[in-house]
Amino acid sequence: MSAPVAAGPFNELLVGLYATLNGEISAGVYDDVPEDISKPYVTMGEMFSIPDNWHGGFGWDILSTMHVWTKARGFKTAIDIANEIIALLDHQILAIDLPDSWYIVSIRFVQLSTLRDPDPEIRHVPVQFRIVIHQEV
Repeated sequence: MSAPVAAGPFNELLVGLYATLNGEISAGVYDDVPEDISKPYVTMGEMFSIPDNWHGGFGWDILSTMHVWTKARGFKTAIDIANEIIALLDHQILAIDLPDSWYIVSIRFVQLSTLRDPDPEIRHVPVQFRIVIHQEV
């Protein structure tokens, strides 16, 4: 077993979340959206993390946001896609390959927001999850 490290496997977590969603929901999933892609799609958003350490171990408490974008006059399509994301992630222990003895303790849905874009045909729905990861020591 490798020595414990305080730095978290954030890139690997992002890649694993992308792989979990891509092809499993009714919209494309992107970290960087190509210019020629039309809505609806989901973008991998912000990650905010705080240490969740204890004597003898390391952990991170992470808020991770995915953004649903649609071109529709109402929120129904965006909320339907958000619900697909919630169904895949909430209360699931995903088989994400994290390095250095890191593992996912829990993934919990935190919030969904409905936002209007200045363009009246675009709807934006951020979906946020709390992800706790720990490292075996």
